[in-house]
Amino acid sequence: MKLKKKLCFAAIIMFAVGSVIAEITLPKIFSDGMVLQRDMPLKIWGKATPNARIGIEFAGKKKMTKSDKDGKWEFVLDSLPSSKEPLEMTLLENGKADKNIKDILVGEVWITAGQSNMEWARKNTTEAKDAKERAKSYNLMRVFRQPHQISLEKEWDSPSGSKWHDVESQDAMNAIGFYFGEILLKDLDVPIGLVETPLGGSAMRAWIPQESFAGVKFLEDRQAEFKKQLENYNYEVEFKNWNERKKAYDAEVAKLKKEGKEVPQAPFNVRTVPNKTSPQRYQETPSGLFNAKIAPIAGYAARGVIWYQGESDAGGASLESFVEQFEKLVDAWRKAWGNEDLYFFWAQLTSYSTKADWGLTRWKQLQCADVVKKSGIINIIDLGEENDIHPKDKTTVGKRFAMLVLKDVYGKKGIHAYAPVLKNAKYGPRGVEVFFETYGRKLVGKGDPRGFEVLVGDKWEPAKVEMLGRRVLVKPVSGNVADVQGVRYLWKSWAQPDVWLFNGDGLPVFSFTHLKEK
Repeated sequence: MKLKKKLCFAAIIMFAVGSVIAEITLPKIFSDGMVLQRDMPLKIWGKATPNARIGIEFAGKKKMTKSDKDGKWEFVLDSLPSSKEPLEMTLLENGKADKNIKDILVGEVWITAGQSNMEWARKNTTEAKDAKERAKSYNLMRVFRQPHQISLEKEWDSPSGSKWHDVESQDAMNAIGFYFGEILLKDLDVPIGLVETPLGGSAMRAWIPQESFAGVKFLEDRQAEFKKQLENYNYEVEFKNWNERKKAYDAEVAKLKKEGKEVPQAPFNVRTVPNKTSPQRYQETPSGLFNAKIAPIAGYAARGVIWYQGESDAGGASLESFVEQFEKLVDAWRKAWGNEDLYFFWAQLTSYSTKADWGLTRWKQLQCADVVKKSGIINIIDLGEENDIHPKDKTTVGKRFAMLVLKDVYGKKGIHAYAPVLKNAKYGPRGVEVFFETYGRKLVGKGDPRGFEVLVGDKWEPAKVEMLGRRVLVKPVSGNVADVQGVRYLWKSWAQPDVWLFNGDGLPVFSFTHLKEK
């Protein structure tokens, strides 16, 4: 009798364990409220019991596959038209329904990526109040948000807490994504899904997988440096040392406040809290953000990426290899998605007073558009705040992204989304004639001519400018025109006061530098 009870108990335990193992699991991006990409094959993947029969029922169609020896499986569903009516997906294991995903829409999916200006919350923008009110009617727009995390290995799933949200209740959502998405929602009249990935202060190397570092010395050096640091990293010791620095700083703050004196900003080694995973910050750990936030969603069908980043790579060896790093990043993401046609659009840095070389950074960002296919860049040099790296006008940024996407991706007519760009410069006896590609639009100078400089000898100096239709004539304020060796426009970090040239649609001319051929 006792033996029978033991055997029965053992069977119950085995059944319970078997039931847990048998449960189908999915990456968090496949969950209630998700938006799937229309008119594109849809990859759906997950885990189950090894060698099990896995079925899927969705949009009136059924498919079957088998999980592998590790329990992994995937489907590639046929493309679907857009659907505003919520759909339901059922997943079955060995003929038994095991997972139901509800409230699924089909429309356009875009990934928002980069650093803090892309991460910037809608509630902190100039249009926050009105935007929140408008969002009440945007039940066809959803956002997938991921908490910040890094990993030293590619993760299968997004960080804990990742989920789809509606855009009304999620007031802390990505502002640019919202302002971009609402224009697409109204113009395309289909559901819009935004997949948020950005992290403030992040460098490009954190978003590039390790296997893509080869061939770029800066990336290879950073990886070698990281590995060396990791070998000697002791989190407990680092945290103890940080805690002592923090206590000392807090004591100093309390003393200064009591004396009525100004409190200094906490030093970098106090502001930066050690983390268990890496000897470096989340934002700088090579591949750390790709592994934790991109690898788990790579393959989730999307139309493209909008990217706003560059502040953290605006100097030193990182700036020198800016274009090479960006090429690696785009190529790696496209390979991860298995989609060489994944669109990439990015924002050039805005205006801001900083010692970093944002003039050269913008030039490098513009060069990226020449080497990355299926891509585009928006110019926002006329925006920004002198002493705030996070300008609150994110509406204009979102709009310029949307206009470019509507034209280049969706083929909308009557949209003029291209900012004028340097075409050529001709050095002659009257001065330097600067020609622009205006894409058929007129060139407009707002206010007094300004922003141009000429290179005389080895010194850049302000220049006189005359408008000549779709070109300008630039010459030195004093001195001989023949001595001019170069011309440039808005080549400075804080450039907003000197922004003068626009097209007739209000888009500013891209900043540039041009040197006379020897």
